[in-house]
Amino acid sequence: MVATLDLDRFSVHKLQSEGGLYDAFEHLNNKLADSHIGNVVSDLLEKPNLFVYVFSVFPNPPSIRNKILGGFPVDSQTLQQSFIPTLLSALSTFFFNLPSDTFHGDESRTVGRYERYVADVWPAMAILSSIAFGTATSGNTMNTSFRARKTIISVHDATILRKLNIPLPSDSHVAMQTLGDIMAVILQILKFYLDLLSDPRFADRCKDVYFGTSDKLDEDSEAEAADVPPLSHSEGPHLEATLATADIDLFGEWTILMASSATKDLFQLRRHDAKMAECVLKKIRQVSPHFIGEGVSHLYIFRQLSRGQFSGNNHKMLHGPSHGIPIYQAEITSNLRLVYQIDCTLDDDGQAERQVVKVYGIYSHKQLDHIWPWLSKLLNGRGKVYRQRCILRERGGPDSGVYRPATFSPTMEETTIKQSPILVREDGRSEDHTWLMSSKCVKLSKAYLNGLIAEREVELPFQLTTKEWQIVQCPTSCYVIGRSGTGKTTAMVFKMLGIQRAWEQVPSFRKPRQLFVTRFPVLAAKVEEFFTSLVESLELAGCTQDELRKLRSQIRSTAQQPPQMIDPLNALSYRPGTPQKYSELSDHDFPFFITFDQLARMVAADIHIGDSKEFGRPIASKEYNRLQFILDKVINDESSFVTSSTFRTHYWPRLCDASRSPLAQKFGPWLIFSEFMGVIKGSETAFHSPNGTLDRQTYVNLSTRTYPVFAGNRHSLYSAFELYSKLKGERYDYDMADRTYAILKALSCNPLKGQPVDYLYVDEVQDNLIIDTILLRILCRNADGLFWAGDTAQTISAGSSFRFADLKALIHRTEAAGNMAIQKSCAQPEVFKLPINYRSHGGIVDCAQLVVKLIADFWPDSIDVLEPERAMLGGPRPVFFTGWQNDISPHESFFSSLKGNRELGAEQCILVRNDTVREQIRKQFGDIAVILTLEASKGLEFDDVFLYNFFEDSATTFSQWRSILVACSDKDVTLSRNTSRSPHSALCTELKNLYVGITRARKKLYFLDHSQNSEPMRELWSKKGLIDIAPSGTNICEYAEESTLEQWAASGNKLFNACQFQEAVRCFERANLPRQLGIAQAYGLREVAASTVQTVERQKAFFDAAEAFAQCAREALPSEETRFRREAAKCYALADKPHIAAKFYIAADDISGAAEQYRKAGRFDEIAQILNRHTEKLAASYRSTLLHLCVVHYYRNRSRPPVPLFSSAAEELKYLDEKGLHKERIDLLKSLGRILEAAEAQLGFGQLCDAIQTLLEHRDNQPNTMQRAVDIVLDTLWQECSFSMPIQSILRNKGSNAHKVLNCVRDIPLERLKISDSKQIRFFLVVQKSPFSEEVYRLGEEFSGRGDEAMALMAFDVYFSELPALNSASASEIDTFLRRFERYVRLLASTVSDEIPLRATDSRVRRVFGISPSSDYHYSVSAGTFLHRKFAQNQHLTMADTNLLLKGRLKARLRQKVLEENDTSCDSQAFSTQCPYSIMHGRSCSRMIHCHQQHEQKMSLDAAAYNAKVNVHLQQIRILDLMFSAVGSHEDWHASMTTGLHRLYAALYPTIYIEGSIADLDLSTPRNAAGCIGVARKWIQNAIEHLKPTDEPNIYSNYLMNIIRVTCLHTTLGGDYALREYVSHDSCRVSYGEQLLAEDDNVSTDVVASLIGSDPTPGVPALRFLLQNGVGMDLSVVCHFAEEICSRFVSSLHPSGEFSPLHNLLVPRRWIMDPDRPAVRKDTIQHFLYCLRRLMNILRSGRVHTKFDLPTDGESFVDVILARMCRMLCILGYNVRDVGLSKTIAEILLLPPFEVDRTRNESPQILRQLVNLRRQYLETILALDSGSAIKDLIHLVHKNSRYLTRPISPQIPQLIFEEVADISRQMKRAPVF
Repeated sequence: MVATLDLDRFSVHKLQSEGGLYDAFEHLNNKLADSHIGNVVSDLLEKPNLFVYVFSVFPNPPSIRNKILGGFPVDSQTLQQSFIPTLLSALSTFFFNLPSDTFHGDESRTVGRYERYVADVWPAMAILSSIAFGTATSGNTMNTSFRARKTIISVHDATILRKLNIPLPSDSHVAMQTLGDIMAVILQILKFYLDLLSDPRFADRCKDVYFGTSDKLDEDSEAEAADVPPLSHSEGPHLEATLATADIDLFGEWTILMASSATKDLFQLRRHDAKMAECVLKKIRQVSPHFIGEGVSHLYIFRQLSRGQFSGNNHKMLHGPSHGIPIYQAEITSNLRLVYQIDCTLDDDGQAERQVVKVYGIYSHKQLDHIWPWLSKLLNGRGKVYRQRCILRERGGPDSGVYRPATFSPTMEETTIKQSPILVREDGRSEDHTWLMSSKCVKLSKAYLNGLIAEREVELPFQLTTKEWQIVQCPTSCYVIGRSGTGKTTAMVFKMLGIQRAWEQVPSFRKPRQLFVTRFPVLAAKVEEFFTSLVESLELAGCTQDELRKLRSQIRSTAQQPPQMIDPLNALSYRPGTPQKYSELSDHDFPFFITFDQLARMVAADIHIGDSKEFGRPIASKEYNRLQFILDKVINDESSFVTSSTFRTHYWPRLCDASRSPLAQKFGPWLIFSEFMGVIKGSETAFHSPNGTLDRQTYVNLSTRTYPVFAGNRHSLYSAFELYSKLKGERYDYDMADRTYAILKALSCNPLKGQPVDYLYVDEVQDNLIIDTILLRILCRNADGLFWAGDTAQTISAGSSFRFADLKALIHRTEAAGNMAIQKSCAQPEVFKLPINYRSHGGIVDCAQLVVKLIADFWPDSIDVLEPERAMLGGPRPVFFTGWQNDISPHESFFSSLKGNRELGAEQCILVRNDTVREQIRKQFGDIAVILTLEASKGLEFDDVFLYNFFEDSATTFSQWRSILVACSDKDVTLSRNTSRSPHSALCTELKNLYVGITRARKKLYFLDHSQNSEPMRELWSKKGLIDIAPSGTNICEYAEESTLEQWAASGNKLFNACQFQEAVRCFERANLPRQLGIAQAYGLREVAASTVQTVERQKAFFDAAEAFAQCAREALPSEETRFRREAAKCYALADKPHIAAKFYIAADDISGAAEQYRKAGRFDEIAQILNRHTEKLAASYRSTLLHLCVVHYYRNRSRPPVPLFSSAAEELKYLDEKGLHKERIDLLKSLGRILEAAEAQLGFGQLCDAIQTLLEHRDNQPNTMQRAVDIVLDTLWQECSFSMPIQSILRNKGSNAHKVLNCVRDIPLERLKISDSKQIRFFLVVQKSPFSEEVYRLGEEFSGRGDEAMALMAFDVYFSELPALNSASASEIDTFLRRFERYVRLLASTVSDEIPLRATDSRVRRVFGISPSSDYHYSVSAGTFLHRKFAQNQHLTMADTNLLLKGRLKARLRQKVLEENDTSCDSQAFSTQCPYSIMHGRSCSRMIHCHQQHEQKMSLDAAAYNAKVNVHLQQIRILDLMFSAVGSHEDWHASMTTGLHRLYAALYPTIYIEGSIADLDLSTPRNAAGCIGVARKWIQNAIEHLKPTDEPNIYSNYLMNIIRVTCLHTTLGGDYALREYVSHDSCRVSYGEQLLAEDDNVSTDVVASLIGSDPTPGVPALRFLLQNGVGMDLSVVCHFAEEICSRFVSSLHPSGEFSPLHNLLVPRRWIMDPDRPAVRKDTIQHFLYCLRRLMNILRSGRVHTKFDLPTDGESFVDVILARMCRMLCILGYNVRDVGLSKTIAEILLLPPFEVDRTRNESPQILRQLVNLRRQYLETILALDSGSAIKDLIHLVHKNSRYLTRPISPQIPQLIFEEVADISRQMKRAPVF
């Protein structure tokens, strides 16, 4: 391109001379006149920084500016190709590189935002253009359909759009609308830059950057920046907040404070009478000779207030000093007076109080009425000290007539006035003069005066209290707690302003990064607006007179324009250049105001990851996937975020339907959602729990004091939470707790990207989750820069639940933990409590304070306890209306007078519980007032509030409300005792809601409630004198206020900005503002439509909204018409009215939008008509897109297009191929009979099912198609369903290829297939239905029978992939299971041992195990299969390596499955003994659900059950032995062997004697008895060889227990191992120690000898040793050992006294298994009894656990053992004839004393006692054996007895014997193998 300008004329050398500069400008003027501005600017941009210099020094910059703006393109595509992008880039770079202190006011933040926007906007416009006009982008290909391109945007493109907060366009029309919005923003940015460039303060910078000093400046600034450390607590000077303002040069020493009323008066004078305003200022300021000009010399006579010249007519009291605080007037003119007082306020640094002149206003002489004496008295209520300070005067000198302001120490406690500011006149009329007392006063400064000159309403720092000054100047972090209206936000903003201004005074220091965070967008926008207004107002102090005139001109030109009503829902959603990532924030962006939701999204955008390896530490895959899902949602899908509104609309109805419990009625959706978010998910405990959620038990166990609301409903609520979580997962939603948890977990692995902030300000912190504060704390590097403000009494926002005490403790713990790399402060943070309420008067505040006191007294852990809240001023008490007679409509008489045209005023509001109540009021009484719900009212205030039926509509009952009154009236009865439990816990939340409702009122509060529920609180308030009771028959008209149109308009704007559109409509209607009314109605209807769930109602609601927006468009200004038509078209489209929407688009000449609506309606004929009639109005690319739409429609619907589209079939095929219409191309191939080609094409596109279906459809007329289809099916199945894969889940997963192809062949005749193929398909079909069915097992047997062992192994492995639930299975069922499982184990063991070889050369083996052959006889293993190994070679394996790998993995599989089966089987009840509790009490134990022991009836415990249990233990031992024999002995082999033998011992020798004994053992009953007994013997021998004692008591006790077990098993099952000799070795010796000095000092030998031999004598000392020294013993084993010893005494008892010692003996059958035993000495039996006495004492002492290891149900277990021992002693006592032994046994059994004479002869008396004892023993024995199926006792009777021996009992059989051998023969068991 040929250059327009001669750039040589603009060289640095020539421009440095005046002549060169003149010549360059002359040349530029000529080119501007005859050339396009784009060419001129492009030439100037060729040289770096030339444009900025020329523009800054050009004599007529507006001419260039106007030409540039006039050359701004109107088309987005033209814009992207024009000079504008290059120009904006150059300007943006220039201003962004300037230091922050170069700019004024909010310019720095704007420059920062615009720099980012300019950098990111052009790629975004290119993407939008491609969508709008159909041009190709990197993310689009010609192979995707148009519908896909219209609705799917690549991730890369979506990221670019989201960086600018641009919603993803749903269609081309939306994209074009977005382009129009972006062009408007770009034009706005261009104007901003050009205006800055024309500012003279940038001229030197522009010159420097072009004349060659820019490089040097950059180097210096970089070096300076390198030297300046970042702002932090530990580095650099501390910034002390300052709010000092510039004084007026000619003012005196006295500070002049202007009340808001005075400011208003002065600005009105300025606008209407500028000369009069000047007179006022001259009255205030000091007169100097050079200031007095002509015509004003007479002003010199006044003693000017600012100089302290108080006398004459400028210091005249309006009343005498006796009235109170003096109020003065100063004459301005003959009719105007300046009213002021001498007040005392803090000075600029807050360190002292000093006298000031406080101006109240400017009044005419007639307006100086009686209010000033009344005000004087009112001010006098501040106290004596205040009055003395106000009336004190200090002269400037001894004879001086000038006074200087006195200085005092600051007053720490702010004074309040109890008197009401409402003045009651003599005629009864009342006047509210609150404004006089609560008016904010600002200093009369340069900024104030310049604002007056410019006629701009300024926002300047007003006077702070002492407490507020302490907060502003606090050098550490602070917690500011205050109730509603106490000035928390004010202190926060002024501290931010103070830090900002302190930095401005230290320009060499880096700009502090200050971040303001809140939950509410409207609040954030208002605070930012307030802060910006403060900064811009203060900047007026430096403006010149020319700048002020220019500003005044701008203000006057915009004053006539109607105010813009911006959608409040998007208060902060779109600011050009706002970064999308936290790391993109620069110093220019600060101070930064943002909602927590936006801040979290920015932080999440920085930690969005694509690979778990990017984390700093490894995390579980499941956890990583969850975090990534949430973070992706946070960044890319804001619509999935669950808000309280979303919860109420979409979740709450489902929860109510599912629960159908009082939970839904008692607690509303807001309260339940708060508990979900604030406690279960958002608490600190939840954050440290798995997955960031409390489990049910942890939640139930939470402190009821700290979390009282759901204390009695936690199980029900947790069930609701589980349903909520399920629904949330189904909807793919996430909530606020998910978001914060994911971000914190990610930050715990990787550091925060971007610089932390220096000061963090969090407002309304109580509305955040507690875990949110952790994230906020991480963002601030300055440990002394934290500012937390809020009030837990106002915690009614969904999702919040904590106190400031919790917050403070959490921050301390977080800083101390160190895992987040957070700096810990060296100084304790300050806690400020603000008790003074500046919003409401004392009547309202005192009423609310009682509510807070109740919460603090009864629920101290749910609120922060402060000193009692006070109001600045007194006021009328709230009025309680009650006593109406009509119970059906109690308020009708009260509201009746409002019918017709009467209504409440603009600042009067009725507060109700919910929307239903609001609609009821409107329906019954009409549209009488502004009506809001409590939740909607938060953040709003009204002069008068009517709290309607708060108590009546409460879910809390009268008795619960009454409990408060009772607790308050009786000091001995405290509600706090019961508040942890429902129902009282609900009162805590109710009282907080009541507090919020009360504090919405500024002036008057009325309670409207006649219900019984209201009586307790009404009575309590009345007793305290806090309310007035309205007389019966009161009419509301007495309290209704009339409002002006301006007041209605202000109220409407307030409600509109609070998103209360319905109430705003009402206000605008009364303000007679039809334009605002229509807009509010439209937005309100849109809001209703968006919240409607049902489709039909939703569409109707959007239709109504569309009609409203259409009406707005008809009545709008020309500049607004397009916007409202666009909104109307969008709503019509959402209402499913595409035809109407298309008409609106056409009426707006938006043909593309109309075409899009016709497309949605499926009216392609209309699209064709548009293409025919409006071709010239469509872009070429979009016209091509519409043509493509028509082609797709007509060809896919096989309908005839209105015009021919193709001239030949070849052209048709080519078009279909180019456009990616593959389905149509395949259909065409099939119609031509080319089936195989069509199927292969389908396979090529991955359409397996379509290809199979195509082949099967033609199997009858084309050969080999069916076999080809089966081959495809089997290949696909084996690829996804190889060995050990979860086959059923794969086959049932509708998204898997295996599922799809199996469905394709489900109905084909299998008999037509090869047998092998048929069996495989049948196998997969059966597994899909039920992998654990009998048919799968039978198929395994069939495969094995056919020699296909690989397939058999596959079938068995699937069958046993999930073991059945055996917990309640019977012994026979478990035996069947073990038999089948043994076959599976044997097959695995055979393959491992190569008995059945599986080789990779076998194709069947490769198919089953996912092995693929590769070249050169090598093999590969597919990923995810059984043989695939991590971190190992899986490719190019040799045959030997493959076979070795297969064998090793099968060996591991064998071990895994057997151990898994062993754990499952052994946990079943069939493997366990009877539950002791069940036996003792005859019923199931309370732990039956969790008890793994048997609970069988006594009668079912017969010998068969006993032998069945022994059988399953033997079978299990056999399976374990089979596995260990195949895989080798591992380190756990001995443990498994020992455990198995222990279980076998417990089965053979059960603790509970009624389960059976070895007398019932039949060793012929076990399946494969010989093999099982052989394995058991082998295990016993191995166990014996591993027996080794140690010196530790608990270890050798264990050892001796094992000796007893092994010896008993060895004796019962047989074997030839010399056990006695083995334990005699020194290595097996356990010494008696000092107890026994015998030669053979070995407890082990005595134990074995007593159990194997016939003599029990060695066992007695061994038993005594165990009882004295044993620790951690098995009580059942010890008792069995004692009973074995006792059984050896039978031949020594001689109960009959006859020739046969066994005659008349009553014994258990197991005692006489070997009756031929030697006699035992009496002293041995006596020693044994001593041991039993010791054992019984231990059992009865309650200290059994000190000696024995007890099971879970230890108490019942001990009872069973006691019963067993008592039975044994009773049997022994029944058979004993010796008097001494009988006495000992009776003593052990705690029977009555046994009387024995010294001779111990068997006297008749003794014999009678013995008979009685025997009878008692027999009764006890029979009672214990009652109900038992096994007859354990037997009565031995000698055949040759001289006397007839009668049966003892019908339950005890007799065994008749002649010889001892007869007993053995009759008791003989099955032979041992």
